Amino acid sequence: MLATALLALRAAVPRGRNRAVRARTLARALMPRRILRSRSGRLDIAGFLFSILIAGAALGWALVSAEWWAALTLHGLANLPAPAPHLPGYASVAVMTVAMFLAYELAYWINHWLSHRVAWLWAFHKVHHTAESLSLLTNFRVHPVDTIIFYNMVSALAGTTAGILRHVFGPDMDEVSVSGTNLFVFLSSIILNYLQHSHLWMPTTGMWGRLILSPAHHQLHHSTDPAHHNRNLGSTIGLFDWAFGTLLPPTSRRQTLRFGVDGLDYDPHSLKGALLLPFADALRQMAEPAPSPPAATEAPQSHSAGAISTLRPSIASSNEI
Repeated sequence: MLATALLALRAAVPRGRNRAVRARTLARALMPRRILRSRSGRLDIAGFLFSILIAGAALGWALVSAEWWAALTLHGLANLPAPAPHLPGYASVAVMTVAMFLAYELAYWINHWLSHRVAWLWAFHKVHHTAESLSLLTNFRVHPVDTIIFYNMVSALAGTTAGILRHVFGPDMDEVSVSGTNLFVFLSSIILNYLQHSHLWMPTTGMWGRLILSPAHHQLHHSTDPAHHNRNLGSTIGLFDWAFGTLLPPTSRRQTLRFGVDGLDYDPHSLKGALLLPFADALRQMAEPAPSPPAATEAPQSHSAGAISTLRPSIASSNEI
C-alpha cells in the first residue's frame, strides 16, 4: 500500500510543477473527500478493513492448493517420457518463473471473463462493479464468493502448469518467488495492481497501451458505456486481452466516464446488499431455465459484446471522473 501511495503521488502532481505541494493537498488528491464521504466510498473502506483484519486470518481462499494440483499433474504424467531440454539450471528457473506468471495472468483473464458472462457468477462479481467512484481502496470491494472462486481457479491453472514444468525440468524445479509469490506477480502487485482502481487518469498508450494494462485501462473496464463493457479483463498485461479480442487501450487525454450498476432493486452499498443479497440473486439465476434455441426460421443472434448487457447493465449514476 505504501508503494501504491508513492506511485499515486507521482501521478497526482502535475508535470512541470516547481512549487512544493502541501501534504494536505496531496492527501486530498489521493483520497478525495467526495469519495470517502460517499456511500460507495465507505463500502470500499469497509472492504479494505475486512480484507486486512478478518479475511486473511479467517479464510483460506484456495480450498485446494496449487501444490496439490502440481503433485496431481506430476503423478498423472509420471508414466510419460519427459523431454530433457538441455538448459542450464538458471535458464530452466527463468522459463518456469515466466510461465507461472503467464499462467496467473491467463487464470485471471478466464475468471474475469466468466464472471461477466455467467449470470450467477456475475451476481457476486457485480458487487465490485457497483462502485460509483474509484479509489485506491476499491480493489478490496469484492464479494468473498468472488474471491474464493478466483483463488481456486488460479490455484488449479498455476498448479497444473507447475506440474507440467516439473515433469519437463525435474520434480525439484521451482520458480523465483518472494514469500511464496511468483516474482513477477509480486512486482506487478506492488507497481500496478493496487493502482488499477485509482481515480487518477494514468494511461499507457501506443505500443505500451497494448502491452501494459494501466489504471486508465481499468477505468474503461468499469465504465457504464456499453462500448467499454467486457473490455480489459486482464490483470497487468494486455497479452490475453489482445489474443481474445477484449483489449481497449485508453486515450492519452482523460475520458469522462461513469461507474456503477443499474437496475438493482436494493442498496448495493449496504452490508446486506454487498454480502447477502448476491446469494439470492445467484440462486435466482441458477433456477431460471436455459433460453430455448431460436426457431429454424429465425436468424441466429450475434454473440457481440453488447450481448452481455443483461448481465452487466449500464448505470444511472451521475458520478463522473
